[in-house]
Amino acid sequence: MIDITNVSKAYGHFQVLDNCRAKVNRGEVVVVCGPSGSGKSTLIKTVNGLEPFQGGRIVVNGQSVGDRKTDLSKLRSKVGMVFQHFELFPHLTITENITLAEIKVLGRSKDEATAKGLKLLDRVGLRAHAEKYPAQLSGGQQQRVAIARAIHGSRGHAV
Repeated sequence: MIDITNVSKAYGHFQVLDNCRAKVNRGEVVVVCGPSGSGKSTLIKTVNGLEPFQGGRIVVNGQSVGDRKTDLSKLRSKVGMVFQHFELFPHLTITENITLAEIKVLGRSKDEATAKGLKLLDRVGLRAHAEKYPAQLSGGQQQRVAIARAIHGSRGHAV
């Protein structure tokens, strides 16, 4: 569950977020939409602690994102994000892109991570592209790889 309460964020004098509120329950799908520059990406980045915020509170699965005692690395290992530009590693295959975090961050074996990753590629309709590189895929296919990676590396809780 994600609970965002009165979150405010400014870059200098430019107020990006002003008392934002939202609640997302487990399994719920939410779309954040708005015009360019309205703070959508900033809001999403605050959920993972990738952007600090000046006011309010964000709680993810019972952990306060703004609390200095919160282990943000541990929190991030449970919540995946799909970035606007996907952030796939161009020198790694699709399978390597989606298994890297499982192996390096979560300590899973390569075989276990690969088996799970291939199932997710099946789920997003890209199993046939497992050994290709990001540049060999369309933008939509790259986006689906990023979604599979977010689900794979976050134990199923993607943002």
